[in-house]
Amino acid sequence: MFKLFKILLCAVLGALIVSGCAQPTEPVQETTTETTTAPATIPAKPAATIDTAAQVRRYDFLSIKQKTGEITDAFDSYVSERRFKGAVYMKLGNDFEYISTTGSSDTVSHKNNSIDTRFYIGSLTTQMTAAAVMSLVDKEKLSLQDTLHSFFPDYAYGDDITVEHLLNMTSGIPNYIVRSDISDMSASITIGILDKISEDNDEKENKSVILDWILAQKPRFEAGSAFESSDSNYFLLGEIIAKASGESFEDYIKDTIFKPLKMNATSFERDDALAVPYDGSEEGEKLCYPGVGYAACGLISNISDLLKWTDGIFYDKILSDESINTMRSAGTFGYSCGMVISGDRLTASGRCGAYSSLLSYTTDRSEIFIALSNYNYSDPSYLRGLFRRYLSKFSAK
Repeated sequence: MFKLFKILLCAVLGALIVSGCAQPTEPVQETTTETTTAPATIPAKPAATIDTAAQVRRYDFLSIKQKTGEITDAFDSYVSERRFKGAVYMKLGNDFEYISTTGSSDTVSHKNNSIDTRFYIGSLTTQMTAAAVMSLVDKEKLSLQDTLHSFFPDYAYGDDITVEHLLNMTSGIPNYIVRSDISDMSASITIGILDKISEDNDEKENKSVILDWILAQKPRFEAGSAFESSDSNYFLLGEIIAKASGESFEDYIKDTIFKPLKMNATSFERDDALAVPYDGSEEGEKLCYPGVGYAACGLISNISDLLKWTDGIFYDKILSDESINTMRSAGTFGYSCGMVISGDRLTASGRCGAYSSLLSYTTDRSEIFIALSNYNYSDPSYLRGLFRRYLSKFSAK
């Protein structure tokens, strides 16, 4: 009944609200890296954030410490009111941490979501894929100026597109995943390959279908001239990593990124700790088929491991200083290496079937927000917007 109501509501509001089925009476949503595959106008940069000033806001951490109970109660209320199901973590300064775990990871076995529950993290995968690329650059096995022709010689447009274009979402290659506005909270495989992938296929078979489709596409604009989020970029990077390293992408990222950071719960493999998805569409669930999300949106992780990522990626010396600077630099369009960048704040969001995610943190780790969900109607971006609006009263003078 709720799904039918949502469909009818969106239909009514569609003519009135440009951004989809948003809720106009509440705060505008946070930035995401998800964009429509074929917008009428190619965006010059990622979508605007909830509050530009909030992106560079500095907090009075002493006041936050003194009001810990009040802030926790407010956050609990937002989680409850928004019916968010999953795991939420927020850190402010050195003295405030918020953790919320709600909903079921599996109703059949009566398991509840916890901080150790694993979820598909969608496009949060891209920043980890980018780190694997940069590690190969450090080892001089790859250059950001290498063209796609070096790896896919039969691709008709390979001479004009570089690894750097893929990292920065400026290649113009169409997206193999159709992503609606985040408020619509839907994503599915493009119609050209929707019926060619299968849950019964092995990873290699599904990957082959998608790769063939991507390499048959004509770019939508001249490489480097515009920004357009496309999962195809990072799917190709997974293949490039495999070719440059001489091993599978999955093995390389595990050995080079996850093991050094002790991210033992992060992988492409399902296990009993993976939350069961709820209320997802049949088309959306195909994103979770073997090999489909791959280097673009196929990783599974949990809150604990994402904290290890934010704590270690720029500080544990698994990358050179030059590569770290590349990952932290906004570039022409405010996006680099899988993250929207505003000042010292890095943000990425993701969706994979019923799973949704958001990771946003400052490079000094004084503010970290992570939310993971296995319920289709949970909205991590919207929840974070509510948290930050409440925290505005604690802005440093």
